[in-house]
Amino acid sequence: MSSLFPALTGAPGDRVALRFGERSLTYAELAAAAGAVGGRIGGARRVAVWATPSVETAVAVVGVLLAGAAAVPLNPKSGEKELGHIVSDSAPGLVLAAAGDRLPGALAGLERVDVDPAAR
Repeated sequence: MSSLFPALTGAPGDRVALRFGERSLTYAELAAAAGAVGGRIGGARRVAVWATPSVETAVAVVGVLLAGAAAVPLNPKSGEKELGHIVSDSAPGLVLAAAGDRLPGALAGLERVDVDPAAR
């Protein structure tokens, strides 16, 4: 694990690291899920993240940063034109999103990787 997130290695694994409503992940679960995301993004230098207020978004961002890539957050409230501009300017290699999220057409050209907080 990277020294960027020392709590993922130094904290007791069974303590809650993050909570979104009824859903939560312990430090151990976050470390495992983020590590799985990092492994799936390959050598991408920039990765778009469909930034909803969810466990999946938190796991995605931590995974991208652990992999040494730049996270490009995409606001779901943005319009097609704005999203297209962001994607064009930042040139991410792929987009991370929760499995059930519907992505707009402006992201159609990006490879999609679904984020699973239960991945190990």
